Amino acid sequence: MKGIQKCWLSNVLFFVGTLCMFAGCARGTESDWQAKIAGIKWVDYSPPSANPDQGREATADAIRQDLQALRQANFTGLVTYGSAGMLGKPLLGLAHDLGFEGVILGVWDPKSKGEIAAAKEAAKSPIVLGVCVGNEGLMEKRYTRDDLAEAIRDIREATKKPVTTTETVDRYDDHMLRLGDWVFPNAHPYFSNVFEPKAAVAWTRARFREMKDRTKQMVMFKEVGLPTDGDKQHFVSEEAQCAYYDELATTMIRFAYFEAFDLPWKTRLLVEPHWGIFHADRAAKILGRHLISGASCGPTQAKTQQPASPPPTSGVPESGDRFYIYQDNASQNFRPTGRMGDVGDITMNENWKHEPYAGSSCMRFEYSAKGNDPHCEYPGKCGWAGVYWQSPPFNWGKNPEGGHDLSHFTQLRFAARAEQPATVEFLVGGIPGPYGDSLRDGKRYMAELGSDWKEFTIDLRGANLKHIIGGFAWSANKELNPRGVIFYLDEIRFETSAK
Repeated sequence: MKGIQKCWLSNVLFFVGTLCMFAGCARGTESDWQAKIAGIKWVDYSPPSANPDQGREATADAIRQDLQALRQANFTGLVTYGSAGMLGKPLLGLAHDLGFEGVILGVWDPKSKGEIAAAKEAAKSPIVLGVCVGNEGLMEKRYTRDDLAEAIRDIREATKKPVTTTETVDRYDDHMLRLGDWVFPNAHPYFSNVFEPKAAVAWTRARFREMKDRTKQMVMFKEVGLPTDGDKQHFVSEEAQCAYYDELATTMIRFAYFEAFDLPWKTRLLVEPHWGIFHADRAAKILGRHLISGASCGPTQAKTQQPASPPPTSGVPESGDRFYIYQDNASQNFRPTGRMGDVGDITMNENWKHEPYAGSSCMRFEYSAKGNDPHCEYPGKCGWAGVYWQSPPFNWGKNPEGGHDLSHFTQLRFAARAEQPATVEFLVGGIPGPYGDSLRDGKRYMAELGSDWKEFTIDLRGANLKHIIGGFAWSANKELNPRGVIFYLDEIRFETSAK
């Protein structure tokens, strides 16, 4: 009995100690910490004069000039990406002297003992409010989850300050949501093909709301924004970037501006050097001038502006109680032509006759998760794949013909099952472009599929269904389905009420 009591007491003391690590018992309560975070205007900072690919660091004078420019733009908090060299204690001293109120200290490589040691030493500064270990390294396979968890525990124990990590918003499973002391994902509308500022804000709000619904931890977006150049289709601009942030700042979303300066050394994608609020020489872009003086963002009728009036549809509004996308051996009204991501990983059969949900056949999909024939904005394997049902076929928002007015309907229902338990996201709308969906952000549903048929419902009440070209879509990613997935769909239809 004494052994049980001793074990119980040990667990209680460990739990209390963990709370103290997060709340910083000497520092105050968790709510105090969150209030401090919320009262700071954050920006993601990497020195534009440095080049990590060449091992070149920024000088103290260059960093001082960078931070002076950011203070002029009324930023009071910095989010960094590394702790080695000048980005450790020297940066913190300069930030303190220039009046910054907080720093979220980055650790680029959780496997680097030297950088971990530098972060522990730098985090002794009271200006450091938290530490973020890693940035999209699981996605890029620079380290493992075990590497990450070990580094987080080590830094948390040594600093007694909140510690977290960052991956893209779509990669947060339950384990990722519990890994850190707050949730700090990157959420970029641009990489979801959402370019128009208002639509991009709506996309960001939807991702933030989804994340808040899945966790009780504080959620703050580490990276959000729009690039200003480098897009082959010229969908982006300084005006669009400014308009996006101007509206985002009126929402309840916690976020850091991404990013402080253009970084010429980032050449993996054409847009990568062009996310800055300032050019690399510290000259302010439109957003920078707006943040410094409150000047107008300029014309919002940017290249990304959608037509003021709804694009034409195929005819009168659809009516009746049901409007089918797939039923018994045939896709109707929309066709599954919009393959996305690692398109070579997709195998499709529209007439699968073995154990359908209804009628004589269903649809069978296989996602192999091997990274074959990637079609995405970043080089290498996408790590995901999916299919859109489109009207007309292969319509990505550039065809003025086609589409359906589905305003009459209040939900989309479908039946699904999988060979093995799987997680698949389903979507209505969300295709951008001058003749894209009126439901710009799309309505999403993350479904857990089992071996038995089950009906799912996407609630469309209040959604703008005036012009829908992307009637339905699915996507699956390797992170949630590392061995791929085989799943089946049947009876996909819009309805006016539950049946």
